[in-house]
Amino acid sequence: MPWDGGKKVWHDRVYSLDLSLPGAGWMHAGMLPCSKGYGVSLSCEEGVVIIGGSNEMCHFDEVDLMALDGGGKVFFRKLPSMPQPLAQMTGAMVGRKIHLYGGITKPDATEASTVHLTLDLDASSPVWLTAPPLPAAGRILATSAALGNDFIVAGGCSLDAGTNGNPTRNYLTDAWKFSGGTWIRLADLPRPAVAAASPSPSSGDSFYVVSGDDGTQAILESPRDHRGFTSQILRYGLKEDRWVENGHLDTQAVVTLPTAPWEDGTIFFNGELKSGHRSTAVFLFRHAS
Repeated sequence: MPWDGGKKVWHDRVYSLDLSLPGAGWMHAGMLPCSKGYGVSLSCEEGVVIIGGSNEMCHFDEVDLMALDGGGKVFFRKLPSMPQPLAQMTGAMVGRKIHLYGGITKPDATEASTVHLTLDLDASSPVWLTAPPLPAAGRILATSAALGNDFIVAGGCSLDAGTNGNPTRNYLTDAWKFSGGTWIRLADLPRPAVAAASPSPSSGDSFYVVSGDDGTQAILESPRDHRGFTSQILRYGLKEDRWVENGHLDTQAVVTLPTAPWEDGTIFFNGELKSGHRSTAVFLFRHAS
């Protein structure tokens, strides 16, 4: 474990699962251009857009479109790089336009970025544009959602320099909607949510914050004492501007994970179970009717 001198490892293998085949298993489909994590991964018609991220060496500004060829192997196409390296940011696909917000440019950053970037995949010459920044604290590991033409950012944490100069987290509960070129504040989350699955599952005018680090275990005598993350599911309704509890996961909660839309639900895969422990589980999240 890291607190016993173990080193964190980043991976570069890509696996695929063909859900159209009954009983299909995961197949090795190729390799990433380099090992990385903590970026933003978004599904689109052509494949998966992999944005930024970091590994033990550096943070990245590269953006790649990953897709499968006829033989089930991955190939990559370069998209425009971001104006700066970013990791631990949040993002969602609003129509065919990517929105990104926040993040950090280096691993020891003591302040989170407030940058808001967009990339229109249908533009004749796609280029990253700087959009109005959120009128609130910069943040990492927030939850994003796309509701119609609106981009949502909820929770996450801001950063400060602690007494030893290392970054410390401030857990946030504010939520925002970017609509018509303007940020509008929404009702606050009833609890903090850091690194919840993102992009968030959504349906109609609602989106869901599933689990997330609520900050209740932020100060422990040892990471060994971590009890795992909350299984609570929160639903936000745009018309009511209100958060309600919408049940609990019936599987062990995970954080720091991307999602993929599939049929009438959202696929959750991998993620962090607690300090130093990662999950291989894959499950389908369906919202309550």
